Amino acid sequence: MASINAEYLGFNLKSPIIASAGPLTEDADSLKRLEDAGVGAVVLKSIFEEQIEEDVKNNYEKSEEYLNFPVADYHFRDFDRNFYIDKYMRLLIEAKKSLDIPVIASICCKTKDGWSEYADRFVKCGADALELNYYPISSNSNVEGRDVDKNLLEFAKKARKDLKVRLSLKLGNKYSSIANIIKELDSLKIDSVVLFNRFYEPDINIDNLSFIPGPVLTGSNDYTDSLRWIGLMSGEIGMELCANTGVHSAKTLIKMLLAGANAVEVCSVLMKEGPQKISEMNKGLSDWMDKNGFEHVSDFVGKMAQENNKLGYNWERTQFLKMIK
Repeated sequence: MASINAEYLGFNLKSPIIASAGPLTEDADSLKRLEDAGVGAVVLKSIFEEQIEEDVKNNYEKSEEYLNFPVADYHFRDFDRNFYIDKYMRLLIEAKKSLDIPVIASICCKTKDGWSEYADRFVKCGADALELNYYPISSNSNVEGRDVDKNLLEFAKKARKDLKVRLSLKLGNKYSSIANIIKELDSLKIDSVVLFNRFYEPDINIDNLSFIPGPVLTGSNDYTDSLRWIGLMSGEIGMELCANTGVHSAKTLIKMLLAGANAVEVCSVLMKEGPQKISEMNKGLSDWMDKNGFEHVSDFVGKMAQENNKLGYNWERTQFLKMIK
């Protein structure tokens, strides 16, 4: 019988499927169910630097009349910020005690270094790795694309210098040259890049003219952008790649591995179908490997990557050669 163990971030995972940060990874009971269903690792629900700072600001303004002394100002802000960080640390410690699989802490970063205190504390609490999300919205038309890319690389350089732990960056797909960004991150010794993050998208309620969230969950056909860039880049770099967005079945999982992903992250499909979907995907992967004569996942990872396949030029195609009927 085929072994579906996979190597990722220096760990030997019992499955290449990782539970991505989300509602199912924010409490210990749910994390245990995910482990029992067969995930190889879990990414705890993200802590948001932006949300923490906004809440601190709002709470401070509500209590400003009581804060006439500088020392009170300092302690109030520090206490408010620590409330969120301590809560996350308790989840991390509980997860490490109850799970036998790697536990990855996740931080959504707004600034280049404001989040670093969180990260250091999470590492000291036993996080096996850190996944950092950093994705500025380039809404200022006076800022050139090269400056946006430069900011990301400066962020990554500082993160790698400051953090002595396995480090993954979860990227968006709107950079001017994704290939160059990935190559530069590889040169900075980032351990892994997750392609691609799914961000909040604003929408409009036309009945009451209010803002509402756009679709939150991915669909089963949303995987192709991640697949393309993994196929294009996996053979060029030493850094590991993890696929994210639209991985809803064993079939898509296998495609990502063939393109060169070392692992995949799943969230939406678990929200829709529950943790039992993991067992189904693991079985589908194992059955496919048995059918095709692969004993280990490493036997076929990257088999369809651009550098490893004579038809790899297909990853660069953007036009149809025939009419779709």
